[in-house]
Amino acid sequence: MTAAGPELDAGTYEVLRARLAAQAAELAKRADELNARRLEVFGGTQLALVGTERIRTANNCVPRDIVAVGGRMLFGYNVFIGLKPETAVDDVFSLQRFSHDEEAFRFDDVSAGELPELLRDEQFGRDFGELYRYYRQARLLQLRRLEGKLLAVFQIGPRTEDIRVLRWAVAADGAVSYLDNRGERDHVFPPSHDFEWVETTREHHVLGRHPHISIEDEVFVETVGGTLTIKVENNTETGEGVYAEPVDEPLQSLADAEVSYARIGPLILLRMLPYKETEYRYLVFNTRTRDVARLDGIGQACQRLPEDHGIIFPGGYYLDTGAGKTFDTTVDGLEFERVIRSPNGEDVLYVFHARAEGRSLLLPYNVIRKEVATPIPCHGYSLFDDGTMILFRALSDEPSRVHPMQVWRTPFQSDTYAAAQPAGTGPLERVGNADLVRGISDCLSITRMAGEMAPSAAVFEALIAACARVFDHYHWLGEAELGDLRTPLTDVRVTAEQVLDEFETVTSLTAQAAEAVDSAAADTASLVRRVRGEALNAADAWVRRLAELHRAR
Repeated sequence: MTAAGPELDAGTYEVLRARLAAQAAELAKRADELNARRLEVFGGTQLALVGTERIRTANNCVPRDIVAVGGRMLFGYNVFIGLKPETAVDDVFSLQRFSHDEEAFRFDDVSAGELPELLRDEQFGRDFGELYRYYRQARLLQLRRLEGKLLAVFQIGPRTEDIRVLRWAVAADGAVSYLDNRGERDHVFPPSHDFEWVETTREHHVLGRHPHISIEDEVFVETVGGTLTIKVENNTETGEGVYAEPVDEPLQSLADAEVSYARIGPLILLRMLPYKETEYRYLVFNTRTRDVARLDGIGQACQRLPEDHGIIFPGGYYLDTGAGKTFDTTVDGLEFERVIRSPNGEDVLYVFHARAEGRSLLLPYNVIRKEVATPIPCHGYSLFDDGTMILFRALSDEPSRVHPMQVWRTPFQSDTYAAAQPAGTGPLERVGNADLVRGISDCLSITRMAGEMAPSAAVFEALIAACARVFDHYHWLGEAELGDLRTPLTDVRVTAEQVLDEFETVTSLTAQAAEAVDSAAADTASLVRRVRGEALNAADAWVRRLAELHRAR
């Protein structure tokens, strides 16, 4: 931790802080060693680009999307044939076989007859023909794999909301059967936010010389006096806070602004619309660090990270430790589409999609490292059961016959593929990969909290609560075969409790000393003003004033 606020005298507090840092380092060392053993036993796949290959199509076309189905890859595109009287199925779809051996891979164009239930079903042929016959401007928008279904979404009007959706049923073994052309109700994106905003009312208002709105008695906001201000103290005598930015209309009352909030672990998300403004402002207040960050990307979409590690949104993330980042990438029009989890829970992939452009943004998050890797923009992606991911980026809107495809190695295997892998009988296998991932992640989170966050009562309380939570959730912590994480974790908890007690004592004494200094300064200033304003004629009066000045000094 780095010191914040007044410098504290070296003593019991500093000794306890040094002891806490050493115990946290020991916990991190043992957790890292256990994680290395876990990777040896269960294996670990890092997200990595393996290489690039090309798919060639019979006609010039603009690629739109790809999807894995039935052991093959369905490639969808929009083609402009000119004088051809009708658009055939093969003018919009092609079936590819993807084969790879270690680092070698290739795509082979295969006949639709290899998977006749997909593109050669009679009812599908009739529905497809009617779609392009009655809607001359019809074009493919997206291919989507949902739970047990495959959707082909076509735009049939001037708006992206004017759609017709053809759908297939996909069994657990990969068998495909065409259903109908009424899949519009299946083509629904999940909520953009996985939490509910709470609207503030007059019951949250605290009146005074500088009124504000109380958010769970932890943070106080207002937009009066020409600024949007965030305060951490329920003090209406001052308008100063820890964060401020100007508003367009300085003459507004407390009730004129629209203020909503949401609580996600230690984070309080704020949605604010000052008077006479049209765009909401989004801010994040961290109750542990007392920091405020302006993150307007939250308004577009926002999802919780696993275990309430923080939040993620198109183009960025913010963690409960106060760390965060926004990426320099295009986010216009992106909506939250889905989340993909690795079988062991260590990696999570958040997918955002722009419907009109067919553009997607993939944000991979690692639970153990608590970091988001470099965003992966693309125009279509396809995940196979073994975790191999194919994606492409449309370099231009010009039709082409050659389409580059990137091949990625990822940890996002299907559950059936992961379950089919051979399992051992050692101590790590007995606990299970997923439970080890969660336990190691929680222990490393505790070490980061002890080593990286600025000291405060809220941080130490959260540290103690996190230790208690880990003790309750993982029965295997004390096993010697698994590195005995319980011993250093117990030491961290005991020392954190001692540090909290000492920190509160030192903070109280520091506040009392500051108050005494301020009071003495005020008394001295008052005495000086009185002496300057008095006309003293007697020697004993001068002696008394000099004695008072000496005592004040």
